[in-house]
Amino acid sequence: MNEEVFSLPEDLESSIYVLNKYYTVIRYPDAANGLPSESVDEEEAVRAIRIAEEVIEYVKNYVYSREDN
Repeated sequence: MNEEVFSLPEDLESSIYVLNKYYTVIRYPDAANGLPSESVDEEEAVRAIRIAEEVIEYVKNYVYSREDN
């Protein structure tokens, strides 16, 4: 069986670490040390959303391309 190993493009993989902060706060609310609205500004939130959308789009394309094979 020939299995392909999934990996993100290098630029996307290096930027995905930005999302760790949000995962931790969602999973462990006390980790925020205050209100999330006080620890994240709009620019940072917009950047995180953009990165998440890029990851979702990449994964969708990957999955759909594998279904065609």
